[in-house]
Parts: sequence; C-alpha cells; structure tokens
Amino acid sequence: MKKIFTYMAMVMAVVMFAACDDIYNSNNYYDEDDAYTLEGTWTGYIETYLYDRFGLTGNDYRTTMYFERENRYGGWGYEVDYNLRSIYDDYYYCEFEWEVVDGVIYVDYADSWNTVQLYPTRLTNNRFTGRMFDGTTRDIYFDLVYDGAFDWGYWTRSSGFTRSADGKRYQASGEFANIKKEASN
Repeated sequence: MKKIFTYMAMVMAVVMFAACDDIYNSNNYYDEDDAYTLEGTWTGYIETYLYDRFGLTGNDYRTTMYFERENRYGGWGYEVDYNLRSIYDDYYYCEFEWEVVDGVIYVDYADSWNTVQLYPTRLTNNRFTGRMFDGTTRDIYFDLVYDGAFDWGYWTRSSGFTRSADGKRYQASGEFANIKKEASN
C-alpha cells in the first residue's frame, strides 16, 4: 500500500509540475481566449497524417506550420510537409485558415482537404502536442516545438515557390506532387 501511495504521489507531482506552463482554462481544455499562444512557427512530426494525406510514411518527413492570429479566436497560416533528405525537392505547401471553437482548433486547408481538428493535450510557449482528427479512422498524434529559427523566406527562395507570383495557395513538388497526381487519375 505504501508503494502505491508513493507512486501516486509521484505521478501527481509530475502532472502538477507539467501543467504549470500549459495554456488551459480551469476545465482543462484549450481556451479560445488563449489563441495568441499558437502564433508563430511550429515544427515536428505528425504521426500517420502524411500516410492519410499523401500515402507517405517514415521518420524522414517533417511538418512545419505557421499560425497568424487575425482575431481573438483564429486566423490564417500555412504548412509545409517535407522530406528531410530533400527538403526543397520533395515538399507539399498549403495555406489554411484556423479557428478555435469549444477548445478544438479547426484547420481548413486551401486545397480542400478535410477540415482537420486539433485537440491539444499540451500547449506552452515552446511545445504543442495533441491528437488530430482528419476525417479518417486513424489515430493521429502531433508533437511540434516552437521554431523561431525556421526561415520561410529561404525555404521559398530555394524551392522556387513564391506565394504571390502565381496566386496558388498550395503547391507540391517531387514525391508529394507525384502522389497527388496519381490520386487524381
């Protein structure tokens, strides 16, 4: 019994310590009033998401998302999914709009992909983790860190992609483009 009590006390201490930095309201879910916390660039992995959307799997693929707050509850942004071995040749870039409703972050992509629902389990100034629902039956988890060093300008110059030049709100290159082309045939 003493071991169980000691174990429970340790678990509670870890949970309370970890929760100190999280941006949640008293009901323990993401609060719309704290939408400002999402602002900026986040980089990391979204497990099974690339498989659902593009048919690509493995640890070589990363996601970087940029959130810009437009009003109290949401805004716009863009995302690039890329192969770490060939970032400027194999990528998928897409703009999106986002909104927080009842603790869920809804992301609507410009390429008409399913509306994605993000259920944060942790959102701090430097960590954004949780579950994602994209209209499929897969369990999807994301683990992103704040990335103030990601250079969107360098990335767009190196890949040859410019958001305003051709008016496109999404673009694919390399293996991402091939998969999208195969899916449309």
